[in-house]
Amino acid sequence: MINFDDVSLGLSIAGFLVCLSDLLFTMMDKRFGKPQNKIYIFMIILLAVNAGCGIVAFISEKNKLVSDTAFHTLEVSRYIYFLTHSLLAPIFFFYISFVIGRSVSWKVRYAQYKHKPTFLFDVLMGIALLVMMLMIIFNPLLHWMWIFDESRDFQRLWGEMLIYIQSALWLTASFVLVMRSWNILSQSRKYSLAVCYFLVVTGILIQLFFSNFYMEVLMEALAFTGVLIFVENEDDRRDVKLDVYNSAAFSLDISALLKNKIPVRLIIVRDIRFNRNANLMLYGKIDSSSLLRKVAEYLGTKVKKYDVYTIGHHVFAVTLYDRSEEAVRQTAQEIADRFRNPWNMNQTDVFLKASVMIVGLPERASTIADILYMAECPIPEKFRKPVMQGEDLDWIIRYAAVEAAVTRGLEEGSFEVYYQPTYHINKHPYGAEALLRMHDHELGNIYPDEFIPIAEKLGLIDEIDDFVLEQVCRLLSTGVPQQYGIGHINVNLSVLECMKDGFADHIIRIVEASGVDKHHISFEITESVAAKDYRHLEEVIEKLKSVGFMFYIDDFGTGYSNINALFSLDADVIKIDKSVLWGAEKSERGMVLLPTLPLT
Repeated sequence: MINFDDVSLGLSIAGFLVCLSDLLFTMMDKRFGKPQNKIYIFMIILLAVNAGCGIVAFISEKNKLVSDTAFHTLEVSRYIYFLTHSLLAPIFFFYISFVIGRSVSWKVRYAQYKHKPTFLFDVLMGIALLVMMLMIIFNPLLHWMWIFDESRDFQRLWGEMLIYIQSALWLTASFVLVMRSWNILSQSRKYSLAVCYFLVVTGILIQLFFSNFYMEVLMEALAFTGVLIFVENEDDRRDVKLDVYNSAAFSLDISALLKNKIPVRLIIVRDIRFNRNANLMLYGKIDSSSLLRKVAEYLGTKVKKYDVYTIGHHVFAVTLYDRSEEAVRQTAQEIADRFRNPWNMNQTDVFLKASVMIVGLPERASTIADILYMAECPIPEKFRKPVMQGEDLDWIIRYAAVEAAVTRGLEEGSFEVYYQPTYHINKHPYGAEALLRMHDHELGNIYPDEFIPIAEKLGLIDEIDDFVLEQVCRLLSTGVPQQYGIGHINVNLSVLECMKDGFADHIIRIVEASGVDKHHISFEITESVAAKDYRHLEEVIEKLKSVGFMFYIDDFGTGYSNINALFSLDADVIKIDKSVLWGAEKSERGMVLLPTLPLT
C-alpha cells in the first residue's frame, strides 16, 4: 500500500530542490536586472517557501498528537503556505504582463489604464485579491478557510475554494494576455508558456481532488524551470559580440509596445563609422567590432543595459520609457557630444562619427518597418544635425512616401511622358524632348529630382526608362510628330542604366519591336555623367549611332569634364547649359568657353 505521506514528503523535497536550483542558477547568471527578472525571482522564493512549509508540515504531522510544539509548528506551516501560495497566480499574471510588453517598467506600469476595460479588470481583481488575503490573514479568528479539528486533523472549509476560483481567474487572465500577444512571442516562449500552463493546471487539479497528494508545488516548480530556460534565458535575443539585445529582440519588444499602446522614445545612433580624416594613420588597423563594443558599453551607461539594441549595420537603438522630453533630448545630446571626443582603444585615441535621432512612438513611427527605415535610409547632407528630432525627420517620412509611390507607380499609371518641343533659330519645329513626370494619387505631383534618385536606389530605373522609350516609340509610330515637323524625339539616359553591360542591345530590341525608324530617336546624357567613364560610354554610343540613333550631350558647361575626351564620344549635338549662355557677357569663363568650343 502506498504511503501518501512519504510520497508527498518526497514531492515537497523535490519541489524545494528544483526551486533552489532555479534560484541559484538565476543568481549565478546574474539575471536580475529587468522587472520581469525580479518578479520571477520573487515567484521562485514564494514557491520554495511553499515547498519548505510542506516539508515542515509532513515532519510535524507525525508528532502532532504527542507534541504541542509539533502541532503548533504544523499550524504555522499551513498558515504560511496558504498566505504565500495564494499570491503565486496574481504575481504570475504580472510576470506575464512584463513578458508580453504590457508593462515595461514600474513607473509606466499603469500606462494602459487609459483603456477603461483594462483598468476596471485590474481594480476588480485587485479588490478580490485583497479580500482573499484578509480572509487568510484572519482565518485563525474567522475559520473560513481551514481548521484543525479536535483530533488535530486538517480540514478544508468553504473559503478555501475561493483560493482555487481566484487562482483560476488570474491564470485565465494571464492566458488571455499570452493569446492576445501570441504573434509577438518567439517560438521558444510560446512553447514554454504553453507547457507551463499545462503543468500548473495539472498540479492544481491533482491537489484539488487528492488533497493528501501534494503534487502542486513540484508541478509548478517544474513549470517555472521551463520558464527559466526558455523565457528568462535570453541567449537567442542577445548579440554576443556587442553584449546588447539584437534586432530580433528589438522587433519583438517594440511590436509588443506598439500593440499595448505604451509610448516610448527611441534614440537611434546610426552611421557609426571611422573618421578617416582624424585617424588617417589608423584606418584599417582598428577592429570595427571592438569599436562598436565600446559604443555599446557607453550607451549602457546612459540607460539601463537591457534598453540597448543593435538593429542594423553600425546602428544602435536605445529605448526610454519614463523620461521627460527634455531629459530625452539631453541624453541624445550627450550621446552626440560623446562622438566629438576620442574613444580609447588599446591606449590609442580613435575618432568616430555618428548620427543621432530621437523618434517618438507611435507619433513618429507606428510600425517596426517605419523605425528600421529611419535607421537605414540615406540622410541628405543638408538635413544632418547633431541631434535630429521632430520636424527634422519630416524628410524621412516624405522620402518613405515617395519611395512607396515610386514602387507602385508603374502599376498604377502614375508616370506620364510629356513632350517639350525644340525649334530652329527660324522658329520652325526641330524636335522634342521626352520629359518624365509623376502624379501619385496620394502625394500629387512629384518632381523628377525627387523620384529619379529613389527609383535608382530601388533598382526600378530600368523599368521606368523602358517605359519612357516605349511611350516615345508608341507616339512616333502614330506619325503625328512627323506631321508637325518634329523630326526626332530626345530620350534621357539614366546614369546607372547606360553603364550596364548589354544596355545598347536592350535599347535596340525595344525600338525594333515597335517598328519605329531609329533616326527619329535621340539619346541625351549629361556632361557630368559622361565624365565618369568615357571608354565605356564611347562603346555604347558608337553602337547606338551605328544603327541610326542620334546622341546628344546635355547641360554642357556645368560639369568638369575633359573637353577633348568629351568630344571623343562623337556626339551629334552639344546642348550648352543656359547658365553658360546667360552668363557669357558677365562671366570670363563663358566668354572663354564659347569661342573655343571645337565644334564642326
